[in-house]
Amino acid sequence: MNAPLWRTTFISALGGVFEFYDFVIFAVFAPQIGAAFFPTDSDASSTLKAFAIFAVGYFARPFGGILWAHVADRRGRAYVFSHTVLGMAATTFIIGLLPGYATLGIAAPILLVVLRLVQGMALGGEIPSSLCWLSEHAGPRRAGLVTSILLAGVNSGLLLGQTVALIISSIFGHEHAMSWAWRLAFFFGSCIGVFAYFVRRHVGETAEFKNLKSSGQVDAFPLRTLLRDSPRAMIAGFLMCSVHAWVVAALYLALPSFLILTCHTTQSAADFIALVSAGCGSVIYVFSGWIADKVGAKKFCAWSLLAVFVCALPAYASVPTSGATWLVALGALGGAFIGAYLGLLPQLFASPVRVSGIAVSYDGASAVVGGSGPFVMLLVAEKFGALGVGVLFMLFTAAGLIGIALMPKNSQSNLSFFHPRATADRMKA
Repeated sequence: MNAPLWRTTFISALGGVFEFYDFVIFAVFAPQIGAAFFPTDSDASSTLKAFAIFAVGYFARPFGGILWAHVADRRGRAYVFSHTVLGMAATTFIIGLLPGYATLGIAAPILLVVLRLVQGMALGGEIPSSLCWLSEHAGPRRAGLVTSILLAGVNSGLLLGQTVALIISSIFGHEHAMSWAWRLAFFFGSCIGVFAYFVRRHVGETAEFKNLKSSGQVDAFPLRTLLRDSPRAMIAGFLMCSVHAWVVAALYLALPSFLILTCHTTQSAADFIALVSAGCGSVIYVFSGWIADKVGAKKFCAWSLLAVFVCALPAYASVPTSGATWLVALGALGGAFIGAYLGLLPQLFASPVRVSGIAVSYDGASAVVGGSGPFVMLLVAEKFGALGVGVLFMLFTAAGLIGIALMPKNSQSNLSFFHPRATADRMKA
């Protein structure tokens, strides 16, 4: 890559680190948040309720994604790309200040739900616009590498959150971390979110959108056009994004709680294992994106998912005897798919509706699968044990393979193959 593209990729990935950190520290500190806002419940019940509120943010993502995607397809990718991070920083700061149930009573969890809704809407606009902005700068020949670097940055936000959790529990101890020290992670997140805004606010628009606007092809209602002309693309994108959402939910976000529940692992040990899993994922994303550009992303994604399908049940079957060892390896296989498929996602949709298409696929899967994933996984683990979670893993992997099968053979060379009727005469601003 040339220097301008490296700089563009770095700015995108850096912002992704900070914004996803602000979003996921809620899951990382679910036991502490549950204790603060549901103190009368048992530890397991309060943690499950905290994860339920965490899911609210995911369910808000499609609404925020569609809203911001409309702005991005009409006004430009860079505008949305540079402003969503500020909303995330503000709500993260307020969550850090929000008194618990002991002070506000029932109003405390209600306000927490409202703040998670705002966070979810902000993140819903952030990732699709960033992904589109970066892929349009890079072009299809570099799409796998640059989007995998962006994803590594986003995943590093989770890595940063888990690192902060480990530091807080080590410095302040379990008692203080449960009572008040967890709030420091939210204050830290709001500060770095403001920094990310100042880094991003001067980024330029992509040449592709400038050409789209100058030629009068900006779609007045991109979502309507998307639903009419690209249903197959949305299904393919949603199914592939569902695998991504499940891997993140099962092997990154909820892994500490799963290990504590099934293996009685200590909190600090579980946090460290999740930290290793997320760190391995960030490295694998970049490597697989680079390989996918060379050998073909569709082929690489299909083989990766087949490997995950075969290994999922044995990996979870080994949990009672081997702990998380094979789960980390399973996460590496899932990471190989995730790092490669994002380069295909922008190519499913024509330029006038591209951000809207990514938002519906990515944020829709994040809401349906990612939001409920930690809650469902822990519920299945409690009822059916680790093997039940392994079966769920296989089902999501099979769905991803169906998504790949729905993609036509020329997906890497034709950016508009699912949008044949997107012509200038009917796309008037």
